[in-house]
Amino acid sequence: MGKSKALEVPQVTSHNESCGPCLILFLLIKMINKSRGKILGVLALFLVMVWYSIYREDRYTQLFYFPVQENNKTTCPLGEVEKKAAQLIGNYTRDHPLFLQLKDYFWVKTPSLYELPYGTKGSEDVLLRLLSITHYSLPESIQSLKCRRCAVVGNGHRLRNSSMGDTINTYDVVIRLNNAPVHGYEQDVGSKTTMRLFYPESAHFDPRTENNPDTLLVLVPFKPMDFQWMEAILNDKKRVRKGFWKQPPLIWDANPEQVRVLNPYYMEVTAAKLLNLPMKKPRKVKQKPTTGLLAITLALHFCDLVHIAGFGYPDSANKKQTIHYYEQITLKSMAASEHNVSHEAVAIKRMLELGLVRNLTYF
Repeated sequence: MGKSKALEVPQVTSHNESCGPCLILFLLIKMINKSRGKILGVLALFLVMVWYSIYREDRYTQLFYFPVQENNKTTCPLGEVEKKAAQLIGNYTRDHPLFLQLKDYFWVKTPSLYELPYGTKGSEDVLLRLLSITHYSLPESIQSLKCRRCAVVGNGHRLRNSSMGDTINTYDVVIRLNNAPVHGYEQDVGSKTTMRLFYPESAHFDPRTENNPDTLLVLVPFKPMDFQWMEAILNDKKRVRKGFWKQPPLIWDANPEQVRVLNPYYMEVTAAKLLNLPMKKPRKVKQKPTTGLLAITLALHFCDLVHIAGFGYPDSANKKQTIHYYEQITLKSMAASEHNVSHEAVAIKRMLELGLVRNLTYF
């Protein structure tokens, strides 16, 4: 009796608008009765394909991405960075201040072994003037953290269309480089900036547009002219125009209270310990660390957890692939630079192997 009802076709009348769906239902039931095995087989195959697709995607994620674990805030790996960094960096210590401070050039006059970029020898006078109007401390909001979770955001092309913005914003400290923009790229790179490392040629002419109001603007000094540029800008003196490979901004609207001068010690560590560059005659060595590798080194000296994003370059044979997420500069432009990107890639991969840092975008 149930079967006869299932095969009963509704009458088509002007008052029965549901006749079409009823007819479709009838035909489907009839087809299922005749070929139920085939349909179940197709359904089973479909489910297997869906499972395999999800498995393959998960496997790809495991191989090439290092996602942030949600429990990092509650299970802080205190001491892990120091222990692993000591395996990579000889005489590793956290005793050196992050930023230069006035007392070292006014009261104590701490001698420096090297000239810039690995020391301050010969630049004490201009530093005395510069450090009298800038600051050196970390904000209390960072100092008071029981666990400093840091993200170092590189400028690499791999950040484009990465959708990493929300993840990057969850870190306690977000370190950015040079003039890499945030506005318009928030979905991929986030909007939070705790520190921005830069040198005069890479300074954005209006630092307020791409940073938060409380962002620390950290000068990375490569040469004495960098100190002179900063001191002239902040004291509104006659601008320094010569001695740069590219004209830096002549107007740079920044709050001196947010400006810091990076301790050249970290440039020395990056060059000598990570890139094995000779320190006996550093002026004769043309190779210098990139701001990106320097930023990672800095993070390893004050963070409890270090993740990186947007690092790595295209294959050397790929001359047309852009190297930055925000501009059309290719790897060819790096040929004339003083950076050895291959050596830096080896250094970062060594950090990844040790578990010293984790990568949010594949390297």
